[in-house]
Amino acid sequence: MKHMRSIATFAAIAVPGVLVATTSFLTPLTPGTLDRSPEQVRMPTADTRVVCPGPLLTDAEAEGTDAEFVDDSNVSTRVVSASAPISAADGSVSAARLQVADLGGSANFDNPASDGFVSGDDSIAATKLITGFARPGAPALTTGLETVEGTSGDLTGLATLTCGQASSSFRILAGSGSTGSNSQLLLSNPGDVPVQAKVAIMTPSGQRAEPTEVSIKAGAQRAVRLGGLAAGADALGIDVTVDGGVVAGSVQETVLDGLTPKGIDLATSGADADRQQVITGLNGKDVRLRVANPNDDLADVSIKAYGPDGETDIPRSSMSVVGRGVAEADLGDLNATSVVLDSDSAIQASAFIGQDGKGGGGDFGSISATDSLADSQLMALPRTGTGKVYLSPGQGTVQVRAMLDDGSLTDPQSIDLNPTGTTEFSPAEISSEAVRAVVLSGENASGSQANGVHATLVVTTEDGVSAVMPAPAPAGVAYRDIRLG
Repeated sequence: MKHMRSIATFAAIAVPGVLVATTSFLTPLTPGTLDRSPEQVRMPTADTRVVCPGPLLTDAEAEGTDAEFVDDSNVSTRVVSASAPISAADGSVSAARLQVADLGGSANFDNPASDGFVSGDDSIAATKLITGFARPGAPALTTGLETVEGTSGDLTGLATLTCGQASSSFRILAGSGSTGSNSQLLLSNPGDVPVQAKVAIMTPSGQRAEPTEVSIKAGAQRAVRLGGLAAGADALGIDVTVDGGVVAGSVQETVLDGLTPKGIDLATSGADADRQQVITGLNGKDVRLRVANPNDDLADVSIKAYGPDGETDIPRSSMSVVGRGVAEADLGDLNATSVVLDSDSAIQASAFIGQDGKGGGGDFGSISATDSLADSQLMALPRTGTGKVYLSPGQGTVQVRAMLDDGSLTDPQSIDLNPTGTTEFSPAEISSEAVRAVVLSGENASGSQANGVHATLVVTTEDGVSAVMPAPAPAGVAYRDIRLG
């Protein structure tokens, strides 16, 4: 179900930039509009730094060794970066300065603050650090997207990843210790000093052994082969914690069935553990849910699915997950479906969609549960295949602006939400020109079957399928109350 409201509807609110007002930070106060007490101070906005993991690793890669990249002319690894305009507390509008550099190395390019910027689809041969520089009163509305595309050989398929921010703790629901799967945990340290990370593996039978300690040098990436930590486990959840520092993490998985390629994937962490998780964009074959239970006791989980025409029957309406473990549920083939998972205890969830390939091959893509849409989120688009954005059931509208090759934003358009089902639209519908990224706003939207409205883009090619989630809302505050004295 897709509905687009006239641009004229937004004539009164269309502005050159995107106003900051998300649940992740306090709305900036425009000077002179409100009285501020002496107990309010301006807090600094934060730069946005994300890490794109780089080319796929060979199956020979083992824990503790340096990365050995695939040398295959039929595999292309590319990165797109973008910076969208955002309004500051003083009313000025600008897109943040954006820099792309080798992790631990020199800058590839450094684009100054502008009216808007989107890069080319640049080939890469190493891990990249993308930094959006905040300015006073305005965080950086920036993102990076990695695309890995294989057209023949063992690595046939498509993998896309919204490059992730570094954190002191996170959980990724991806990877496998099964025969035929080459699953690697990639840990990148964007800092200036070495860090020590602990890696704990969650399996269908619970946590596997004690956490493994991994040291990551400053400005370096470390690979951990997950098959060595959880051999034979079909489904994994990877817990990473860091003392005294942060790392960015992702999981790479490539799968072979004998000599037949069965897909490539890149995944990172999604929404934090909560009693409810929402995943949208389930549009493909052999859909699987994966749920992690970070608690000590058994977690019972209910599952509801909403297709384009409303709630739909699925093979599983509930599942149980052991403490400190993961479980999967097969949902079969689905079309434009959102799922809502509810539990009495905090859980985390992801899903996998599949696509048939040539000669008995195939591909799969992971989709993380997401936070509900904030007022301003940026999503870069892959420069390959055909993509559709899926929105979970809701009331109201989601505002969409397209970013074009020159970095400019189109006038806002509105997508009317389906209160009982999943809404879908193509970014190509937003503009007659090539759309390189979209800015999504959920300010006028509310969830009808779950908390908030959630968005995912699914892209398909002849050889593969993958998903892109919006970059998290930018972090920062303008003023905050404090106690003086």
